[in-house]
Amino acid sequence: MSKEGFKNEKKIINYLNGKQFKELNSSWKIFLATLFSKSIPENTKIVSFEKAGQNKSDVAIQIDNTIKTISVKSGTGNSVHQEPIEDFIYFLSNSYNISNSLANDLRLFIWGDETFDGKGKVEDRLSASKFKKKYPIVIERIQNFFDQYNDDLIKRFVVTGLKSQSSPDYIYYGNKNKGVWKKSKKVLGWLCDKANESKGAISVGGLTFQAWNRNINGGNKSEKKRGVIQLKWGSIGKDLKKIK
Repeated sequence: MSKEGFKNEKKIINYLNGKQFKELNSSWKIFLATLFSKSIPENTKIVSFEKAGQNKSDVAIQIDNTIKTISVKSGTGNSVHQEPIEDFIYFLSNSYNISNSLANDLRLFIWGDETFDGKGKVEDRLSASKFKKKYPIVIERIQNFFDQYNDDLIKRFVVTGLKSQSSPDYIYYGNKNKGVWKKSKKVLGWLCDKANESKGAISVGGLTFQAWNRNINGGNKSEKKRGVIQLKWGSIGKDLKKIK
């Protein structure tokens, strides 16, 4: 998550924590009544805190003895998941017993420099669109595999994560002033629907599977971001409004 994303979470927590329900703006009153599935008395005290660690839940909200969690998104070009390519391949090998050939397809795509380990020449680095033109069969093999396990992978990318001990009850897009939200179960259903498939080079339902940063032109600034998968949901704000 970006620095702005973390700042936004902090602002939401600070806005909610310690306030009485009557002190909240109308947007948050409506959301909390939805989140907790009940009418909330005006004098009810709100407790809010950060969910630390590798959790898909970002913010916890407590009313009385009940705690609900939300995944907070904001801005544009939202990333919903990142992890090193080798960690992802290890997961796929254990869960789906993928072949060495498919593992190398994934490595080739994510590194994008004609190698399986990212040690190729800078001048050989390819953008996703150029890679797709040069290696259409590789793209097809990866896409076919993702299509086969589409629903399971989307659930991992959006709500369960790598080592998450807290899956969000709702996905919230916005800030401390206002937002849009949908229950995680409904979000998963929408993302898994073929009609909402991403237009990226490789899709996992409504998400785009890509390299975090290919660092096409070299240099040290973004080199550490290479070799990492990223799942993007670029139009999350607009899409949440579409989900019934």
